[in-house]
Amino acid sequence: MNLRFIKFLLLLFAFFCFGTVEAAPERIKVKYGIYIKKLVPNYKEGKFNSEFYWWMIFTNDSTKTGVSNDVVTNMEYVNAIDYPSDGFKQEIQEVRELEKNTFYYNGFHQGAFYFNPDFRMYPLDVQTLRISLETTLLPIEQFEIISDSTSYLNSNQNRQFWGFSNDLLTNKNEGYYFSKSEIAVKKGIYNTNFGDPDFDPISVYSRIDTTVKLNRSFIPYISKLLIPLMIILLLVYFVFFLPAEKIDIAAGLTVTSLLSAIAFQLAVSGELPDIGYIIYIDKIFYTCYFLIAISMAQSLFTYYLDASGVERKMILAERIDIAFRFLFPILFFLATFLFAL
Repeated sequence: MNLRFIKFLLLLFAFFCFGTVEAAPERIKVKYGIYIKKLVPNYKEGKFNSEFYWWMIFTNDSTKTGVSNDVVTNMEYVNAIDYPSDGFKQEIQEVRELEKNTFYYNGFHQGAFYFNPDFRMYPLDVQTLRISLETTLLPIEQFEIISDSTSYLNSNQNRQFWGFSNDLLTNKNEGYYFSKSEIAVKKGIYNTNFGDPDFDPISVYSRIDTTVKLNRSFIPYISKLLIPLMIILLLVYFVFFLPAEKIDIAAGLTVTSLLSAIAFQLAVSGELPDIGYIIYIDKIFYTCYFLIAISMAQSLFTYYLDASGVERKMILAERIDIAFRFLFPILFFLATFLFAL
């Protein structure tokens, strides 16, 4: 009997201690979708312009959550350029209540976004363009944004191209094409309370990223880059077919080719922003400089062998010329392939 009485007292104590604790606010889940109509990159300035439709579907009973729809739709683009604080609300074109406390918002965005171009493999580079959206007022405990995958599945669109319009998929621009899209939910972490003592020292907000992979079309760059380079190297290649005593002609060809390659590299670099690392096309140019240098060295070496008048050395000079006829193009194409890995 005493044991039952003790249990009763413990239950009564627990009821008075914990029974009156307020329940945690209900988390609002927002389904977000995007339909990108247009996207134009600006590599030199590190930004891209985009036009797209977006929509949001969510259930919110403000009497339970204590959050109005005006607060729910207070969103911002994290990497937008010159975007006003209330810009997202200005984009809203349609508001409907699908059913009781379930709402549909539709809007259209037109503007520029920052991105960080990576030219290490230029002109074989693949750029990552990202549109990041997050709430401005509600922490992740109260607000969660998720991808509206149901809408994408209903359209029977390839998952690899979710959010792409037909205009993007049939892009006629020969300079680049869009190869993939990724829609991922992430967390926006802010390690500050922004000077407000009522804020937590670390704030976490729900964020959704729409990432677009942009591939540069390689075919146009064969005519712009590789063919001119191969013509320059072809002039150097003629050195291996000249008689050894024609050192003046060999020197003229190699020096002219070297100056042409340097001028060509400067012209190519002028089309790119200032970057502090070596890119793929730079490595190809350096390979050309190396081949031109060893061509000049080979011409001098065979010249002195032939000028010695010794038959054995003259035969060796001829064999070196023949060997370099094969070695020269092999080194160029091997470097072109290996640097691309």
